[in-house]
Amino acid sequence: MEHDHGQEGTPVCFHHCPSVLLVPASRAGLRADVFLSRELPYLSRTRIRQKIQMGESLLNGRRYSTATRLRAGDEISLSWRGLPERGPVPDLEILYEDGHLLAVNKPAGVASHPMGKRQAGTVVQYARLRYGKIIQESLERGDMTFYPTLVNRLDVFTSGIVILATTRAVHKAMQALVEQRLITREYIALVEGTLRDEEGLIELPIGTDTTSAVRVKMACRSDGRKSATRYAVIERLPGHTLVRVIPLTGRQHQIRVHLAAIGHPVRGDLLYKDEALFLAAQETAGPSEGLAPLPGPLPPRHFLHARWASFTHPVTGARVTVEAPLTADFETIVRQLRASNPGSSTG
Repeated sequence: MEHDHGQEGTPVCFHHCPSVLLVPASRAGLRADVFLSRELPYLSRTRIRQKIQMGESLLNGRRYSTATRLRAGDEISLSWRGLPERGPVPDLEILYEDGHLLAVNKPAGVASHPMGKRQAGTVVQYARLRYGKIIQESLERGDMTFYPTLVNRLDVFTSGIVILATTRAVHKAMQALVEQRLITREYIALVEGTLRDEEGLIELPIGTDTTSAVRVKMACRSDGRKSATRYAVIERLPGHTLVRVIPLTGRQHQIRVHLAAIGHPVRGDLLYKDEALFLAAQETAGPSEGLAPLPGPLPPRHFLHARWASFTHPVTGARVTVEAPLTADFETIVRQLRASNPGSSTG
């Protein structure tokens, strides 16, 4: 399947093209926002509520509230105002593409999806502009079947493989593979300190860190969700260990949390090594009151890279393996550590 990607780097602007959803009898009685969340899995709950509250979605031609209960035969129309256009679009390396799936090599510093201050320059923006013409045609038909959506996401400063499904059906099938743990993923991490064992399994439950001032921070806690991470030493370096990591579950920040919990945080990971320093680094005008001054240059990223993924293609049935080479900055720091101690050993 070939796609017309348009001119490279040129945003594809959508016109106000309405789409209409008909409420079937099986969905009667649902709240409007719940119904739309199920029908439009590529939109966040927040975005759905915004569309309702701003009048970008109408129920039988009239404005309505998020809590409205739907009836069989109701028509919900939506106006699509466009794809994100603000800011530069990242030029991402494509690792795999077949019309159903797209895999890219995300650099550190690029967000997987719009969030907070990072509303532009994301992987999602790149994919939706790449397929802009096809998406627009799908929306104008009112079927909304073609809309690239993340299968997995990486933290902003984690590099490596991000996979997107181009249609709702493929996205649903890929999510089923994720839930059944049928997508094998491998990461490379540079951690602080020397790991005692050549390999190991970390089985510590993970939940929200309720003591942290950082909303997204996680922690190992007895009432958390079951989590497991396998690791193996690749190379021992001065003050560091290069390790191969396979997450057996998929919790938020899982690898970073587990490695920090055993005393070997990922190199450059301020959040899980020094939260006060992390908070100070977030301040655009310097550290907040009560926080210590920044101690010189901060690490540009944490050195965690999603290197490899393998799964059975949900459409073709073929085995798909995707590999992402280490980024230049990751290779550079490893070379520098090797040079500082030529006698480093490989595990």
